Amino acid sequence: MSEQLLLGIDLGTSRVKSVLFDRKGSIRGMDEAALKIESPVADSAEQDMEHLWVMTAKTVSGALKKGKADSTSLAAVGVAGQGTGCWLLDENKEPLGRAITWLDGRSRSEIEEWRKDGRYHQVFELTGNSIFPGSPASILSWLKKTNPQTFEGARFLIFAKDWVKFKLTGKLTTDPSDMSVFPRPLTGEMAEVLEMLDLTEVERMLCPVESSTAIIGEVTEESARLTGLSEGTPVVGGVVDVVASAISLGVLSEGQAFSIVGTTCFNGILTGNRAHLFEPQDVGISVAYPVKPFYVKAMGTMAGTLNLDWFVEKFLADEHARFSDQQEFFSFLEKEIQKIPPGSDGLIYHPYLSPGGERAPFVEPLARAQFSGLSHLHTRYHFLRAVYEGVAFSILDCFHAVPQEVSEIRIAGGGAKSGVWGQIIADVLGIPVIVPRVQELGALGAALTAGVGVGIYSDLPEAVQHTLHTDRAYYPDGKNFEFYQEYFELYLEVRHRMTYFWQLRGEVLERWRNKERE
Repeated sequence: MSEQLLLGIDLGTSRVKSVLFDRKGSIRGMDEAALKIESPVADSAEQDMEHLWVMTAKTVSGALKKGKADSTSLAAVGVAGQGTGCWLLDENKEPLGRAITWLDGRSRSEIEEWRKDGRYHQVFELTGNSIFPGSPASILSWLKKTNPQTFEGARFLIFAKDWVKFKLTGKLTTDPSDMSVFPRPLTGEMAEVLEMLDLTEVERMLCPVESSTAIIGEVTEESARLTGLSEGTPVVGGVVDVVASAISLGVLSEGQAFSIVGTTCFNGILTGNRAHLFEPQDVGISVAYPVKPFYVKAMGTMAGTLNLDWFVEKFLADEHARFSDQQEFFSFLEKEIQKIPPGSDGLIYHPYLSPGGERAPFVEPLARAQFSGLSHLHTRYHFLRAVYEGVAFSILDCFHAVPQEVSEIRIAGGGAKSGVWGQIIADVLGIPVIVPRVQELGALGAALTAGVGVGIYSDLPEAVQHTLHTDRAYYPDGKNFEFYQEYFELYLEVRHRMTYFWQLRGEVLERWRNKERE
């Protein structure tokens, strides 16, 4: 009998990855592809759902070929994906235009209205979730007012991973982790939140909520033809990508902390104490976890590695062109920034690069990124180090806001591949930073849910026991930590003072946009 393999599909915001794993978590084959983020108008961030499926099918086929795997050896498929946003299908189960992703900032007027009339706080008290411009609730409310034709034509509301599961199986379901950040009440039904936000029509759009480890369907003949999978292969419910990574990191106990240093910088603490889900008030999200009785109390920033990608594209394109190998390019960059002292010779970067502003540890749709402390002595590598440090400060900012003390952090995502960034995070937070051996943790978490679904593992803790291996750890340098503690206070002070200017900027731009429309 051939070895049973598991396929994990990880639908990030900028890339999709399909990875084959054995039951010990070793990678047997992998393929990935870039995904497009389209911005047709100011503050928008959309994705073509059909393109996402085509790229996913391509990577599944590629992973099978690269792993030289017979599709009959595949025991099950699990899917994890980017959370929130608004992915709508019509009555024929066809995409109703492009998906509006969690990065989109056009619904900020809804947030402002709900803050003023108290509904923002009321929803938080029911759900433990703050609403931000990329939330399904705020996007749907905005669509109802600005594009009623699309809103009225919507029959199914799903999430990224659910779209791919549907294309694989023909079945429309979601899971508790994605649905919890709609936001969904911790107890009771969705109707109370929908009525509060004047979205009662959305109730007809909701799909069945199935367990993350439940088999929700099987690969159809058509999807088998497109992907190379065997018809009839089981597909499980899966989880939102950040929960998939937390599972793979071995986050299973009260108070364990992690950070996914990816497009977003998702900082979470596992807790079974529901009181912790409401601190700090009106900030952060509470994500249902597939290990009872836990939730993830999360502070997910709007931009993590997105800041680095942007800086490299805009200011280091000439250097990038000199390298054919991506790993060699980043090794070169990190050698350069190691020549720059902690604090980047007085340069500070606030990483609020998303058109949706910031959502943690504060909610401000008008927040924007900035460098401060610039002088003619600064080189582009000073700026680059400041970007690395700014993202690390944003992680510290998030963990400072929660009531639980963090003694260690486990990290994943693209940023976890960088030894320099890992050390900077350790120095800024003043605690050990643990990095696992397998880096494709979103895909692995999806694969583990699939393994539990078909009985390869009895439960997720057993799955983690078989697959979690530490690769390296970073410990804080005492002198650097002492410096960064004081420098962080400066980072905070600049952030607080910028709030007025962000709002002023927003008012000026909105006034001139209105004039142009007249």
